[in-house]
Amino acid sequence: MLGSPSGSEAEPEKQQQQRRRRKRCSPVWLAVAAMGIVALQIASATGLFVYFTMSIAKLKAQTQGTSEELRCLQMLNRLQELSELEELMSSQPCFKLALGIQDYVATITENIIQRSAPRVGASQKQRNSSWQLGSRPLAHLTLRRPNPSQPGPEFRDLPQSCQHPIRLWASRTMHAHLQNLTYQDGHLQVSQAGKYYVYAQIYFRYPTEGADARSLGHQLVQCINRQSVYGQTILLLKGVGTKCWQQDAAYGLHALYQGGLFDLMAGDKLFVSVSSLDVNYDDEAGSYFGAFRLDV
Repeated sequence: MLGSPSGSEAEPEKQQQQRRRRKRCSPVWLAVAAMGIVALQIASATGLFVYFTMSIAKLKAQTQGTSEELRCLQMLNRLQELSELEELMSSQPCFKLALGIQDYVATITENIIQRSAPRVGASQKQRNSSWQLGSRPLAHLTLRRPNPSQPGPEFRDLPQSCQHPIRLWASRTMHAHLQNLTYQDGHLQVSQAGKYYVYAQIYFRYPTEGADARSLGHQLVQCINRQSVYGQTILLLKGVGTKCWQQDAAYGLHALYQGGLFDLMAGDKLFVSVSSLDVNYDDEAGSYFGAFRLDV
């Protein structure tokens, strides 16, 4: 007759299940698991330690570099002793800081130049075009010997000390040139208003023998005059010199130079007058008269 298993048969089955459980949870497996967990914890702790150590070292290096740069800037602000200057020159961080500043300034300067280049080019083109349309007024005249038979131009209101006008100048020679100014009968006429530098030099040649040599001391006077469009004569420059030459000298030679900057109007005329016409007409490099406009 079939029935439920007896107690003696069920007991071995329970023992077998307990043995299986013991095999599954044996101390060896537990030890291995524990050791694995500990190893993972040690590895994690070691990794974190290495990471934080490297981060701290990097932060220290950055902080040290910043402090060195600040120290360099402080030394620049108080460069009073030679020892500080030598220390600054020998410091590697200071040298790196200087190179960095130099590179930064070069970059900024290059950017500024690139941005301003189109404007500079446009203004330069405009300046060149205006220069081509109208050249600068200028003149350099050299002295020529006048012809006594030809009547000279009229010069009015001359100073008493230099009442002899220079009536003839050369304007088209190797030493002379004329551009955007007009020359006629000893007068140099301005065509464009502006600031002009006006100059002149006369090479005097006084005889010291014969009836003309009344005195060994001669007063040399040279004047640059301006004649306005209304006909008024205005003295611009006056040079004076008293020279005494040796008794055995055949001639006394002396040159007076003068020059100045003046505001001139269109139509003004310039001319030179002297105290005596005893001048050297044979030296183009010694006696001259000129003017040129300045863009100021």
